[in-house]
Amino acid sequence: MARAVLRGGGGGVDLRIGKGHAWECDGVAAGLAEFRAAGLDVFFTGVGWRLGEPEAVQIVEGVPPKDYPVKVFCVPEPDAGLVSAQLAEAAEAGLELWIETHRGGADILTLAGVAARFGVGVVVDLLGLLESGDHIRPALTELAPHVRAVQAKGVRKTSCGYRHRPLVDADLDVVEVLLSAGAPVRAITIETRAGTETADLAVVTKRLGGTHR
Repeated sequence: MARAVLRGGGGGVDLRIGKGHAWECDGVAAGLAEFRAAGLDVFFTGVGWRLGEPEAVQIVEGVPPKDYPVKVFCVPEPDAGLVSAQLAEAAEAGLELWIETHRGGADILTLAGVAARFGVGVVVDLLGLLESGDHIRPALTELAPHVRAVQAKGVRKTSCGYRHRPLVDADLDVVEVLLSAGAPVRAITIETRAGTETADLAVVTKRLGGTHR
């Protein structure tokens, strides 16, 4: 994975914890160290927590690590008091949480409200954005001040739902909207199940330059 990122001109990765991916076969700390040793940044990690669900925050023996922002999810209609308590618990443990746009989660306007109220960052997953049905310019403009990262991916809609395909230039139009609205994006990463990560990285670099990779 590190070789593929470097070959494509990328500068770092985002890593999901607890999904059985090969990068953490020797443990989270060891896997993170290997990426750093390869010369890559770790932009953020991710866990399956859903803010707004009881007992959502589960910190065990330094996992997730506090050295990197942690991507989580959020229920569609979050209770403000519960989310506030969960964010405080995470902050006390030294964690910076970012909420991802995701199918079955909070829509864009709800997510923008949570981010504005609690100062939490947002990861815009392009597939999650499509599945939310609210990827209109006014909603994105409201979300933009809170966006810390974008997960770019090419997707197509089929009778069975969305499926991954190679990334094309037009997929990044929404990223341009966010950046034009002043989104403080720290990283743009690639997720692909089409086996085209190097080509996808080239699309991002050509369209957006090397500032966010």
